[in-house]
Amino acid sequence: MTKFNTIGILILSVIALSPVVDAGCSCSGGTWDPSGFLNSELGTGQPVQPGSAQDSAAGNSGSGTQKPLDRVASFPNGAIIKAMKSVSSSDVVMDVSNGNSYASSHIKDAIHIPSKDFLNGEGDLKTDEELAKVLGDAGVSRDDSIVLYGSKESSGEAEFAFLVLRHLGQNDVKLLDGSLADWKAAGLPEEASANILPGKEYKPLVKPEVMADYEYVKSDQAQIIDVRPFVEFGKGRIPGSIALDPSNVIKGDKIKKEADLRTVFSRLDKEKPIVVYSDDYSRSALVWYALQLMGYEASTYTWEDWKANAATDVPDGTAPAGGDAAGSKYTKLGTT
Repeated sequence: MTKFNTIGILILSVIALSPVVDAGCSCSGGTWDPSGFLNSELGTGQPVQPGSAQDSAAGNSGSGTQKPLDRVASFPNGAIIKAMKSVSSSDVVMDVSNGNSYASSHIKDAIHIPSKDFLNGEGDLKTDEELAKVLGDAGVSRDDSIVLYGSKESSGEAEFAFLVLRHLGQNDVKLLDGSLADWKAAGLPEEASANILPGKEYKPLVKPEVMADYEYVKSDQAQIIDVRPFVEFGKGRIPGSIALDPSNVIKGDKIKKEADLRTVFSRLDKEKPIVVYSDDYSRSALVWYALQLMGYEASTYTWEDWKANAATDVPDGTAPAGGDAAGSKYTKLGTT
């Protein structure tokens, strides 16, 4: 009798526990991240479902298993790119779009400094003092941890802002790995109200290696990449230049993954420095940033400076501005 009573108790126990097992299964289809973003807010307050945009933002695989942020970690210099889910309230998020998108929607707590504010009325880069004032007036200091994003990756807005900040000595600055549209799709917090920070004194510590000068460019110490439209490359270029369309470093609206960038830059010598030049800061900054991600030693330069200097430097053997020169390569990087 005791034996049958024991069996009966066991059966009743299984029946009683079965609803608890079912309740547990209802949660097992997602991964819960209690840290969230900006004061522990993910945006929806719901568990993240595997394979969803939120799951991708968190760096998870479709199986619901937490994995490292593989895309960011795959780049040789992944320290300059920021996964969306790793942005925190301690970061100064900077929207550098040049259109009107900030007024309608932007990342929660983001401030707005259009990248065009770094240029003067003639389209030239402002002086270091003027650049520092733009940043300081917006409440940015060189000690801040800055995360940048623009209207879209192909615009080069964020890359140009990154170039300016690095030039001024900003060490902790990264690009958001994704667009505002990606951010919204991931259910991360956004808002429409403008954010104004108290003004600060921005103290630049200029890094001259970020922007090359004429003497260095003509010294043959670096590989020269021309990222102007190819028709302009055909009309005239710096001797020895290689052409590269900036669109070759973009796929969809993100910087290409590490393996694809490795293919794009496969003809370059990683042991030799690189200078990227254009007549458009955003075009050159976009390619320069991709090279930085891949661990190349790269700097930027302007076609205008070359023309201005080369015109008076012909006796030294330099080709006149706009002229063709022996050794110039009609090779286009990023093509097979």
